[in-house]
Formats: sequence, C-alpha cells, structure tokens
Amino acid sequence: MGGVYSTLSSYFDPADPPRAHRAESSVSLPGRRINTGGETCNFHEPVKPPSADTPKKPKKAVEIESVDLCIGENSRDHHTDDYEVCQDGYIDDLTKEVKKAQLVIRRGQTFKVKITLNDKCSEDTQFRVISTIGKIPLASKGNYNEIITGRKSKETNWSVKLDSKEGKTVELLIYSPPKCAVGKWNLKFDAVYVGDDGEVISLSTDKTVAIQAYILFNAWCKEDAVYMKDETWRKEYVLNDTGKIYTGNYKQIYGRPWNFGQFESISLETALYVLNELTKIPITFRGSPTLISRKMSALVNSSDDNGILTGRWDGEYSDGVSPTKWTGSVAILQKYMETKQPVEYGQCWVFSGVMTTVCRALGIPTRSVTNFASAHDTDGSLTIDMHWDENEEHMPELDTDSVWNFHVWNECWMTRPDLQEGYGGWQAVDATPQETSDGIYCAGPASLVAIKNGNVGVTFDTPFIFAEVNADKVHWVKQKDGSIEKLFERSVVGKKISTKRAGSSRDFSVDMWNPDREDITDQYKYPEGTSEERAAVWRANEMSTKPTVYTEGDSQKDVTFRVEEVDNVFLGSSFEIRVVIKNTSDEKRSVGLTVTLCSVYYTGINKTKLKRERFAKELKPKSEEVVIMKVEVDDYLADMKDHTYAMKINYLGSVRETKQIFASQDDFRLRTLVPDVIPSKKSVAVGESFKVKASFKNPLDIPLQNCEFSFEAAGNLKPVTISKGTIGAGEVVEAEVEVTAKRAGYCVVISSFECKEMGDIQGQCTVEVKRK
Repeated sequence: MGGVYSTLSSYFDPADPPRAHRAESSVSLPGRRINTGGETCNFHEPVKPPSADTPKKPKKAVEIESVDLCIGENSRDHHTDDYEVCQDGYIDDLTKEVKKAQLVIRRGQTFKVKITLNDKCSEDTQFRVISTIGKIPLASKGNYNEIITGRKSKETNWSVKLDSKEGKTVELLIYSPPKCAVGKWNLKFDAVYVGDDGEVISLSTDKTVAIQAYILFNAWCKEDAVYMKDETWRKEYVLNDTGKIYTGNYKQIYGRPWNFGQFESISLETALYVLNELTKIPITFRGSPTLISRKMSALVNSSDDNGILTGRWDGEYSDGVSPTKWTGSVAILQKYMETKQPVEYGQCWVFSGVMTTVCRALGIPTRSVTNFASAHDTDGSLTIDMHWDENEEHMPELDTDSVWNFHVWNECWMTRPDLQEGYGGWQAVDATPQETSDGIYCAGPASLVAIKNGNVGVTFDTPFIFAEVNADKVHWVKQKDGSIEKLFERSVVGKKISTKRAGSSRDFSVDMWNPDREDITDQYKYPEGTSEERAAVWRANEMSTKPTVYTEGDSQKDVTFRVEEVDNVFLGSSFEIRVVIKNTSDEKRSVGLTVTLCSVYYTGINKTKLKRERFAKELKPKSEEVVIMKVEVDDYLADMKDHTYAMKINYLGSVRETKQIFASQDDFRLRTLVPDVIPSKKSVAVGESFKVKASFKNPLDIPLQNCEFSFEAAGNLKPVTISKGTIGAGEVVEAEVEVTAKRAGYCVVISSFECKEMGDIQGQCTVEVKRK
C-alpha cells in the first residue's frame, strides 16, 4: 500500500504538481512509456510494490506495428462519410496542405479498428485502449478511460471487444458511450497480458501507436439526447448541407438559398475551436446538447467572447461585407479561422445560417426558422409599445420595442432532462445579439412546448421568445387634453413561422412560390383568437413586468378602417396605399386619417420618412370612403441603396364625434428580379465537370455599377466571385463557372448578384451527381 499512498499524496501536494501540469512529452505506465506527442496526459495509474504473488511478464514482446481505422467502413456506418476530413488526400482549408483521412464517428455506437502486430497473436494476449480528451484527463471527470478487451468501464461504459484475429491481424470493436463528451479524442493502443489476479502487464516496449478520432452527437442512437426517430428528419436536419432561409415579410416570403457546408473541414474545425478555446464549459458537460447549443448561440456572435460574426444594421458596411452578400457559412468560417477575429458583417439570417452549420457539424439536429412580424420586447412587458403624439404623429424615438419584418433563429432537437417531462423536442436557440441573458448575448434553448402554452418560467429565455411570436401590440396615443388612450392591436405578431420542409417533398397548396416551405406556426402558438391562445397570453402576462396592462377593455367603435395590403410591388414601380373607411352608425362621422410611408431596416426601425399625407372625410350614415395615397418611384428609389427594400406604413385615424382612435402599422417589401442560373448538364458522374451560367437583366432606368456574381456549392465548389463592372439600363450581364462533382447526390449551386444600386439577389440550380 505504500506505493499507492505515495502516488496519491504526490497528486495532492502543491509542491509536487500532478504529472499533467509538467512540461513533459511522455508519461510512464508499468512496463512501458507512451509518447503523447507533446500533449500532457495524466493517467494516475497506481504503482503496486513488487510481491511474490505478482505474475511475471511474458518474455516475448508484442509490438503494434500499425492501426487501420477502417475509415471507409466506419464513416458509412456512422453517417459521417460526407465529412471532408474523412477523404484521403483532402486539402486543409487553412494550411492548404494535403492531409490523410481522419476518423469521424458518432457516440453510442461501436467502431472497428484493425491492428497489425509484429508476430502472430497468442491466446493470452489482450488489448488495452486508453481514451482521453481535454488538457487534464481524469477518470473522475470522465475524460480518461482505460479499457481492456472483454471488460467495460463501470464509470463511463466505454468498452472494447476482440472481434476477430487471424495471424498477425486482430480486429477490435470499440464502443463510446452515448453521453460522452463530443470533440477530438485521443486513443492509445497497447498489447497487454492479464495475470490471474487481474493485474495488467504491458507486452510492448517503447513503441506506441496513438490516433485521434472526432466523436460527435448521434441522432441515430436511442440513448443519445439528440436521438431523432424519423430518418427523413435526420437526413434533413443533420445530413443536408444546403437549404433555404426564409426572408422578406409574411406577405412576400423569399426562400434564400444557403450553403450550410457542415461537412467542409473548416466547419468542423471552427466548431471545435470555439467549443475548446472560447467556451467555459467544463469537459464533464461537453456531452450536453443543452449547454453546447446555448454556448454556441453566444459564440456565433462576437458581442462577448470574440466570437465568429459581428452584427450591423445601419447600412454602413464599407469596412466589411454586406450581410446580403453572403450565400453560405463556409466563407465566413474560413475568414474567421484565418484571422481568429470576428467577421464583418452579419444579420439574423447569417447568424442563423452559421449556427445551423456549427451545430450540424457537431451532430446536433438543427434547422433555421423564420418568424415573420417578429416582436422585439426590450422591457419584459411581453407587449410591443408604440407611441403617438396629439397631432397624430408616430414618435419612433420613444419606441424601445419593435416588430421586425422577419427574424431568423434556430431550433435544435434534444431531450431536456433539466426540465420536467414533456418539454423535450425542438428547442428555440437564437445567436443574433438582441438582448443579454445572464449577462451574455445569447438565447435559448427554449422549449417550443413551453412557448406555446405561455409557461414563461421555464428556462432558458422563454419570455423573450414568447413575446417574439405572440405579443400584443399596444398603441399609447396622447389626446389633446393630455390624457393617454390605450389601443390594443392583436394578431399582428408571429406570422407564418417558416422552415424548409424535410426531404424533397413540395406542397404547392401551402405556398405556390415556396413549395418547400413548411409553416410551423402551430408549434409556437394556438390559432389566433382562440381561448387557448388568449389563455397562453394571459398566463405569460402574469409573469411579465406589466401584469395589469390588460385591465382596461377596448372602447366601442362604429367606424371601421380596413387597410388594403400592399403586395407584389417590384423595385422601380409606382404603387398605391388604400384604406377603406366605413361608417356603420346611423349618424354622420367626421374622420381624420394620417398615412405615413417610411423606409425601414428589416428590424422594424425607421430609416427615412418618405411621404406623409393627412385626409379628412365626412361620412354619411351607413356609407364608406376610400382613401388613396399614390407613391411614385422617385419617392423611394434613392433611399434603397442599402438593399433592404423594406417599407412601413403608419396609420392613425380619429373620429371627432365619438373620440374613437384607430392606429395600425403595415409592412411590405419591394420585390426584385432573380438571376437565371442554368447548368450545362442536368446530371453528371462523380469526377465529371459541368458549367453553370448566371444572368441578370437590369430592371432600372439607370446603370448598375460595381456588378459582380458569386458562386458556391457545398462539397463541390468553394466560394468564388466574378466582377463584371458597369451595365447599362435594361442590359443583361452574364457569368460562368466550372464545377467538378466530388460526391454522389445532388449538387446545389447558389449564385448571388450584387451591385452598388441593388443587392440581395440570389438564384440556384441543382445537378444530380451519380456514382461511377
């Protein structure tokens, strides 16, 4: 016992630090030394004193000549064969060096290795595998595991099985538990002899074979917290490396193609870099998708920890890249890893696209979700407060809340063992830096079940996300006598919540223009106006900062205002704003209505007041009038240079006889043409090349300057940009690239057109790639 005691006392003695803190490149085990390649490892294996009963080590040394990771077979079994690092001869995106294939596997599932020995394997030879991760591997923390063939680790459930042996070759099946930490594990192999008393004696000398393996979350494993039963869902939310992110507004939804590219080597490298270097999650918790998704939502933005992407919403992007110019995550991650500095600039759909990439790269089922008419509540009232003066002028300078035309966040699929039963499944996670949570710019994961039912006391950040999808808008209107009239506008927040439909199915009955869009509004709230929906709002309001806001009822109204939606207006066209005013009473009514058109950022914040008109109407009993404000191209075109194309119309009406007040806001987005993107072939074989041509016609009466096309295709074409200079009014500009198909499946080529006067213009084409 003296040897054991001295080892433990050394570990706890500050004057004699543990081996993991020493600057050594190797550590000792009984009968051998393991070279760690400069990486410190603390195995803490007690050294037993010699005794007469100790079995003698066999005289014949057994050396491991090589370890075959069976990467092809393992990656197919683990659904990781699309990862670029699994391909022998892949080019490192940072160093540009040609690299050997690496092992990428999923936890909770066995993987095979073939070991070649220096001599025929004897019957009494066993094999030891030591798995470690992190800077200080400790058995007590679950990041140091020593397993021997035929045994299972009681603490962590790692195991290794001798599957077969023939001559000098043996096959081992290694099992990693479904709750182990995700990341890059070190695996060291040793041939050993196990004595009758259980003592393990190494049969090797100094020669050691050590490998590394990426271990990821496993949506195919029932014991994993991210297990997903539906194979169609797994293919979409884990394996699909292209998709769509929906933008625009609820009347004009645009499916923006996005290259997630989670299988690119730079994507996996970035996900592990921020997880290892920037998060403060102890290694013990690196297996929790709840904590990892929350930390990733903080690290995709740069507001706190020098994360990946910097947000900007003021239209000034000259010192970086305009958010509308990005067509995928890969170029962003490449730039970030080259500099280790935040990339400029992003907005919500860019943050969401990058979040989808890093989470899918780690194996967490993730999708981008768009909430149209998305509320931003800044004071915890769970209402959106708008302010008007006594002259019927909207006062945006007093509005701290806002309603975004759209906002994009993410959903990650997981169980929630930290919550009561029933709150697992999709969890809302938001990487866009809007408000702080526990002092950090992050949000979620928040259970959709909790959001839908107004259970805002459930972690994390459920009140904020509930308000985004189901807040009521409250107009605070100052009267001539100084009093304040409070008007509620319901059913104006949280519309057509959208994500890309899983699989290749297309439903034109849901959206003729976006048949691959799935409406998931019913997962966030009950139908508007139903008793269940109102109950959820009131339940949430009881825990808000203004629980008495609903104590006053709405006043009676006998004049109705019906705003006709502005829709299908193309950039460069004039349009009309129309309001139908109807007097339902038996007396005349004197009605005033002020209509104001503003350009806005997509966040709902006013940018420029473009036009304002006041109308006065005398309505006879049981009659109606139509108010029309005409808007010409010159009223707005000069203000569209930041490529937002978003408009807001403010309406404030009053009835002199009854003091009735009407207040409302409406949003729309100018439509733009999309480039034609045409491939030279509809299908090719792996290794075959094809060309893709993109063309765009200038729809304006002015020249377009600094025109350029960009192209990329996940796994087949790295991002490339082609400059085209200036094109005249009505002219057509073209660009062409050559693509070499690298893997079977469908190759989606995304093309984007940008110029000084226009932007946010994208198209795509798809080519089937067949195996040879």
